[in-house]
Amino acid sequence: MTADSPADLRARCTRFLPGHGPATARRWLDSLAASPHLDLRLDEYNEGPAITLLERRCAELLGKPAALFFHKGVVAQQAALLVHAARTGRQTVALHPKTHIACDESDAIERLTPLRLCRVGPDHRPFTPAELAAVTDPLAAVSLELPLRRTAFQATGWEDLETIAGWCRDRGVPLHLDGARLWEVQPWLDRPLAAIAALADTVYVSFYKGLGGLGGCVLAGPEDVIAATRVWRSRFGGNLFTAWPLVLSALDGLDRHLPRMGLYHRHARAIADALATVPGLRVNPGTPHCNSFQILWDAPPAGLEQALTGLARDEGIWAGVRVGGTTVPGWSFTELAVGEATLAWTPAEVAKLCARVLERVPR
Repeated sequence: MTADSPADLRARCTRFLPGHGPATARRWLDSLAASPHLDLRLDEYNEGPAITLLERRCAELLGKPAALFFHKGVVAQQAALLVHAARTGRQTVALHPKTHIACDESDAIERLTPLRLCRVGPDHRPFTPAELAAVTDPLAAVSLELPLRRTAFQATGWEDLETIAGWCRDRGVPLHLDGARLWEVQPWLDRPLAAIAALADTVYVSFYKGLGGLGGCVLAGPEDVIAATRVWRSRFGGNLFTAWPLVLSALDGLDRHLPRMGLYHRHARAIADALATVPGLRVNPGTPHCNSFQILWDAPPAGLEQALTGLARDEGIWAGVRVGGTTVPGWSFTELAVGEATLAWTPAEVAKLCARVLERVPR
């Protein structure tokens, strides 16, 4: 018998722990049909009232003069860094070795552009101002992922952010924020979004993570810089005939989920506290910096995946099945992103569920 795919398993589940719940085709269609922005006419080739509204709202939220819609963050960030490089006359971008750009894009930036990457800091945490200051290469830009997903969603603290921004400003080096989860980390930083974005020259924000959209993102910054990225959007295949479903779901995400980011973060912290009391479990970081964090399990990856798959198949509970290994033999990690679905679980219920998962791991 062929094993069920994770997508098939998830489709049959009736209870969901991570995120905002099941993202079925019918649910998406029903959500779009119920959108208060439904009457905005369709865009064509990135022009239309819905895209204009989305760009304006993001520019205002981030305190930037201009914002531009992109279908993918891969494209938005390469466009921003290429413009910064052209203006500085340099080609080296400093970033963390575990950023999206360095790890998740099949080396796109170095294969498709003349830019070179200078990796700064250790794998397990964000780089510090001192580590950045040790870079001697002339820099086209510094790219800072906030929070840094692959280090358990750890974020650079406010004082370090200010120091890094000042270091860049003093040297005429543009600072770019990879804010794929910037909406989510704002409650931990406890500053307005515009104050966080003001530290950087350009900011990328995503619509399909904490905001629960279908996809897409925005790049925000000075008008001349954003205008210069338009041609790169087209060159990288981003001039879609219509992006209307993406745009509509992004507007709905700003309406529905952005005001609740503080609630998601508080619930994440409470769940992390509860999980820390379960033998065989740890959380990283101990106090989550956003709505997401890592759960560390005293179980090998294959066994934990089997237990999570069994939970979904036998009980209809989706707690995720994506499992990673750790540097500690016999331990694994999963990620938990807290959203609307997670709010239906008390921290004690989550702790009890995870304890049951550990019991299911074959020994």
